[in-house]
Amino acid sequence: MHCRRIESLLPPYVDGEARASEVAEIERHLAECAGCRAAVEAQRTVRIVLQARGQAIAPHLPPGFRSRITATLGASPRPSLGWGGRLTAFAAAAVILLVAVSALELVAPQSSVLYAAQLAIDHVRCFVVEKAATAKADPAVLRQFYAEHYGWDVRVPASNDAIGLQLVAARRCPYWVGRHAHLLYRTGDHEVSLYMDQGDSRPEQQLQILGHAEHIWQSGGSSYTVIARGVPEAQLTQITAYLQSQTR
Repeated sequence: MHCRRIESLLPPYVDGEARASEVAEIERHLAECAGCRAAVEAQRTVRIVLQARGQAIAPHLPPGFRSRITATLGASPRPSLGWGGRLTAFAAAAVILLVAVSALELVAPQSSVLYAAQLAIDHVRCFVVEKAATAKADPAVLRQFYAEHYGWDVRVPASNDAIGLQLVAARRCPYWVGRHAHLLYRTGDHEVSLYMDQGDSRPEQQLQILGHAEHIWQSGGSSYTVIARGVPEAQLTQITAYLQSQTR
């Protein structure tokens, strides 16, 4: 089985909804392919985030909201989602969560709730994909990576031993939100993301979304977002101040 075919089968497999014949085929491939095993782990992690963090939104939604969305999904033609058109439990949960966040965005449009939620989900996904990235990265090399691959001039804040912040990787994501450079850092046992959206302008604000703290600011015609979970507030404030000083 080729990786391209396995990709179309992973969502129902992760949800436990794949056919028995597909499960056997998938597991034979996973036994030999580390890349696809990592993809499975990433999807499982995002599934957990969607299920767990969705509970934080539930108290703020109107009565019967989930039932109405579920009924709408059941009555509507099934979208093409890349695995034979089947809307799995994971996909339904994702739709419900993002529609719920969209509803909150309508209530408080200045808070950029949907944008923040999408970045929080991507933050989790990227650290699963880059879980082996633990060594200190060279900011000059990562800046060159963005320039050569995407034509972006990205300010890449270096590791800062004084505050326990280590730069470990760089990615281009998330494709569904916009043209983002994503810098991945570690501080102790915690993960910290810095997103840069060129040409975007957002008001400076601090959010708590899907269990993650987010600090957003703008500089030089770009928006920046720091995301972390479990980092003490005082330490995150210090990390954010350092990253802001390096991007302004």
